Amino acid sequence: MFTTGSKLFIGASTLAIAGTLIYGVANGGALGTLGLVSAAIAFVFLAGINFWVRDSNVSSMDTAGIETCAASHRSPSRSMWPLVAGLGAALVPVGLVVGSAITWMAAIVLMVTTVEWMVQSWSERASGDPAYNSSIRRRILHPMELPVLAAIGVGVIIFSFSRIMLYTPSTGGMVVFGGIAAAVLLFGALIAAKRNVAKSVVTALCGVAALGLVGAGVATALAGGHHIEKHELNEVSSEHDTCQAELTEADENSTRAIAAKSNLAATIILEDGKLRAEVIGINGNPEVVTLLRSNDNFVKFKNLDEGEYRLRAYLGDEIIDAGAANERTEEDAVCSQAVSEGGTQFIIVKPPRPSFAAAAETPYQFTVPGVETAVLPIEVP
Repeated sequence: MFTTGSKLFIGASTLAIAGTLIYGVANGGALGTLGLVSAAIAFVFLAGINFWVRDSNVSSMDTAGIETCAASHRSPSRSMWPLVAGLGAALVPVGLVVGSAITWMAAIVLMVTTVEWMVQSWSERASGDPAYNSSIRRRILHPMELPVLAAIGVGVIIFSFSRIMLYTPSTGGMVVFGGIAAAVLLFGALIAAKRNVAKSVVTALCGVAALGLVGAGVATALAGGHHIEKHELNEVSSEHDTCQAELTEADENSTRAIAAKSNLAATIILEDGKLRAEVIGINGNPEVVTLLRSNDNFVKFKNLDEGEYRLRAYLGDEIIDAGAANERTEEDAVCSQAVSEGGTQFIIVKPPRPSFAAAAETPYQFTVPGVETAVLPIEVP
């Protein structure tokens, strides 16, 4: 008696042999005939094997075969790890194009998937008790999974909160996070008041809240942070357009005084609308202040006039984008903070070029913005 599988393979073998004879007689093509002969041989071979094993059917009288056949074993449980492995494999070529960070992420995903899938497959065959097999998997993987998943979850929450905080203004952020804190407190109070709430409901609500938080974090990250007004720096210079007579926030918050400084190049004093210099080792007030080129020169400014003034050290013009079509120049200057009468400030002057390189109409000099008569030449060897 032929089995079902044997009948199929015998029919396929017969058709292959008949097709070989018809094609060989009608066309005589050697390549086509060879292919059909190969197919016929393969079908005859498979038909013989299937006839010998009789479709691998187990006789109803063979109790040992029934207990050991594949159909008697419990089918493997569903697993998400093949899907995760496919995702990791798909990220590899993306990382090779985009950047190494994604490639490393894909490698980590593939390694984790390999370990998880291997342990799951092994635990399912550890015994005939599914509950025991599941407990083996938990004992092996939970000590690694729980800390890692907790760290990832905390990191995602912190990242989401940070993006939301950067997106919302200061006043709006207080309202938003105050509302979130109140909602968490209210949710906890309701759960504590009604202890018979199903765990599935609590899990679903927490999941919705987590998804909302992560979604808001991703949306605000893509939108970017809110606009932050530019704050003046304590160190003012021409780069920030603060070397003017007008006062800035940095001037309002200045200390108005400095501690004793060593190795001063000069002390510049504004008195009666004019500048004079005091240099250690030189008697009187030199008419020109000498500064070292490409070195930090420590200069102290003291205001003895009524009002608030700053000291400005002009060191010529700096060429920007030399040789380009949009070549331009910018003033190379450094300024102190504005101080009131009796106040002192400290600046560091580092001349990049000698003073003879400056144009005659724009020599190096100390000036006080707002006081035209306050001018003191600078010489840089």
